[in-house]
Amino acid sequence: MSVSLPSNLLRSILSRVEVTPPGQPSPEAAAQQVGLSQDQVVAGVESTATPVQAEQATDAFAAEALTQTWANRFQPAAGAPLDDSSFRVGLAGAPQAPEIGGWDDVGKDPDVIQQTKENNCGSAVAVMLGNELGTSKTQPESNTQKMDALESRFTDGKGTTPHELSNMLANQGAKVTQTSSTLDKGVLDQALSGGGKAAVMVDSSVVDPTAKGGETGRAHWVTVEGKDDQGRYLVKDPSTGKNVAVDADKLANAVDKSWEQHQGGGMMIVESAQGASEAQAAQEGGEKAVALGNTDGGGSRAMGNFGRESS
Repeated sequence: MSVSLPSNLLRSILSRVEVTPPGQPSPEAAAQQVGLSQDQVVAGVESTATPVQAEQATDAFAAEALTQTWANRFQPAAGAPLDDSSFRVGLAGAPQAPEIGGWDDVGKDPDVIQQTKENNCGSAVAVMLGNELGTSKTQPESNTQKMDALESRFTDGKGTTPHELSNMLANQGAKVTQTSSTLDKGVLDQALSGGGKAAVMVDSSVVDPTAKGGETGRAHWVTVEGKDDQGRYLVKDPSTGKNVAVDADKLANAVDKSWEQHQGGGMMIVESAQGASEAQAAQEGGEKAVALGNTDGGGSRAMGNFGRESS
């Protein structure tokens, strides 16, 4: 059975169109030049890559080479487990930040021994200076135990006089070498530059940063152990447990006010008692301590503000 189609639906058969790549001679011309048949030349031309084909082939080769390079870079070394941490990516393999914690409270100094009772600032000062200059650190008891023992042995529990503090210092391997009823800045600076320290009796309201204006404090023991970059004295206060910076005039005023309000005050330069017995250091220091009077140095705040924090 045959079907006749209208002429408008008939598709004429087109002859093959030969396309010669740019820059190449036609098959006929090439055949004449090299002495080959036209079919051989056509086959050779069709097997030759065009510039576009050559570029595509080059890109494909480069892509394959790059893929292999990255594969080699991230491939585990021989014998390394696949889950080795060196191949982890993301947060799991990121360096971990150190944990925050264990810091001292702002304003606190770990070397400041805070008094544990209303009146035991003297024994706190003795142990602090004994730790710095004497033999306190070699003693097995805790700081609190040393303070209690010193207070029980040398005082009546109502505070610490200059003579009693000198005896405490001798017990802790330190000794009083110079004294003054005022703040002698020249002597103090010379002692500090040579590694010495000072125990100073002041009116507590002047050095206490929490005291209100015009407030009257108590005779109180603090230590001076250095100066900051502004020339202020670094005062360790056992009442607050803090290390505060006090300028020379303010510290001198604190000593003067202690005399005015409490009939005692001044400074004692303290150094190591190495080479001297406790009895010898106590006798020599006691003779010098009379310059500060015989007033008991106690705390600057109510007992409720003190905690048994010293160790």
